[in-house]
Amino acid sequence: MARLRLRVEGDGPKVVLLNGIFQRLESWDPVVPLLKGYTLLRYDMRSQGESEAPKGRYTPEVHAQDLLGLLEELGWEDATLVGLSNGGIVALKAALLAPHRLRGLVLVCTTPHLDPALRAKAESWLHALRAGGTPLRLRVALPWVFGARFLNQHPELLTEEGLAPLVAQAPGEKAQERLLLGFLALEDLRPQLPRLHLPALVLYGEEDLLFPRPYAEALAEGLGARLKALPTGHAAPLEDPAAFAQAVREFLEEVYA
Repeated sequence: MARLRLRVEGDGPKVVLLNGIFQRLESWDPVVPLLKGYTLLRYDMRSQGESEAPKGRYTPEVHAQDLLGLLEELGWEDATLVGLSNGGIVALKAALLAPHRLRGLVLVCTTPHLDPALRAKAESWLHALRAGGTPLRLRVALPWVFGARFLNQHPELLTEEGLAPLVAQAPGEKAQERLLLGFLALEDLRPQLPRLHLPALVLYGEEDLLFPRPYAEALAEGLGARLKALPTGHAAPLEDPAAFAQAVREFLEEVYA
């Protein structure tokens, strides 16, 4: 297991917040105050933030093994996983590896498989990264990551100054490449979904252009899970923390009733 930077806070049933592909644990800052009553674990996955970045592709299985090892180190016998985007894929893979360790899943703006359209989007980020580094990769990613409503409310993100905080928070370019190559190694998980018998909620953004509703529908159908829309693009917890946290709280209250 890689050395991982983590933060544990709060009291109550245990919940893990799993980052999107290039995020740091601070990306959950707007949500954490809205999830009082739970013990929250958030961490930088390998190659994110201040966590270790060893060589190799960071596939969903590698991330999932890191997560299960981290839960073991912390002595957490069970937890509910809340995963955004690539974090949702990691949550799903961890559940398939060790369903007995989990109480439930909240899978947010994510997918159980790669089709040619989704592969083309991810590969465009990889090509942009190789051609122009982090600034160009972010420019290419902006309209895929944030919904139109959010971008129209925050036009500063289209400026060099507005992008600067995102550039500063991004992993190194070699680490970004390893993360993307790991994502592109995703196998089709749909045939395995029916064997999972965990409570699950699938959330999708109404303006999510990266992983639109059909991916969420495939996930919800395979898991027999509830499907719920959020008024956001792909970065749901950042774009509307209140709507996101309300949906998560309602699910957690059912799981831990």
